[in-house]
Amino acid sequence: MFKKIGVKLMILLMVGVMSVTDLSAQTRIRFARGANSATVRGTLAAGSTRGYVLRASAGQVLTGALSSGNGKCDFTQGAYHDTQYSQTIERNGDVYISIDNHGSRATTFTLTISIQ
Repeated sequence: MFKKIGVKLMILLMVGVMSVTDLSAQTRIRFARGANSATVRGTLAAGSTRGYVLRASAGQVLTGALSSGNGKCDFTQGAYHDTQYSQTIERNGDVYISIDNHGSRATTFTLTISIQ
């Protein structure tokens, strides 16, 4: 009896940790008052992904430019992999962007996002 309860509690705990990890894996990008672009700099571990989220309105065009020290970082949206990104927003709300480091070492990166 206690063994079954322990296993169920362990599963619940693991699901909770995974959902918190998933939420914390995304960083919100906010634009300064009156600005239509923002730049984020950081370090990305080898083989890792970092997610960003920002608020946009329908009809706006979101563009992104990404550069990295190793030249092996790119935007990853489905099958799309490139250092330049453009998307016309279809509906109001949050937009999710992912960048990946395909290199074998950690690298620095600069990400610039613009909305028009």
